[in-house]
Amino acid sequence: TKLIMPNINPFLRHLLRFEAGVENKNKSTDALFEKARLQGFANDPDDRGGATMIGVTLAAFTAWRKSQKRPAPTVKELKAISYEEWRNIADHDFWQRCKADELKSQSVAMMVADFTFHSGAHGIKALQRVLAQNIDGIMGAKTLAAANATPPETLFLALKNERLRFLRAIVKNNPRQQKYLKGWVSRVEAIPFTD
Repeated sequence: TKLIMPNINPFLRHLLRFEAGVENKNKSTDALFEKARLQGFANDPDDRGGATMIGVTLAAFTAWRKSQKRPAPTVKELKAISYEEWRNIADHDFWQRCKADELKSQSVAMMVADFTFHSGAHGIKALQRVLAQNIDGIMGAKTLAAANATPPETLFLALKNERLRFLRAIVKNNPRQQKYLKGWVSRVEAIPFTD
């Protein structure tokens, strides 16, 4: 039997839901993006990400543009980010960075990619921590092999618990982040184990 590799579309739908409050199973991700664009901009002074459009920070957008040999964007350009650029950043900088499409489990792929989207290299480091691998924040061949050698449900639950612990530690160390905790936990709980 052919192994079915994880698909990025559920990840994109998850991002649209938790970064802009938009979901509809009958609409394509690009149609949902157009709706998300209306409410997806945030620039909360307590959020260390700064100016953000549907989860893409100005820093991430700037790095993406630089990789495309294009000038650094303004906040106005971030607000007008195209679906293609947003999807490319989500894919290249998060999904592919985690080698999510090489993992055996869609659920594990979703959890590690979303953790990385939400918290940077901490997502991959948490995966390495639960797998007892060298913690360098890089999804290398050894981390990938260890992830695929672990029963998916065991790995998913360990990673989920590690992520919840990480989020609670952020609030403990910086009480101003408390206002985000309920939403963060909902975001983690919204990723079910399915495979």
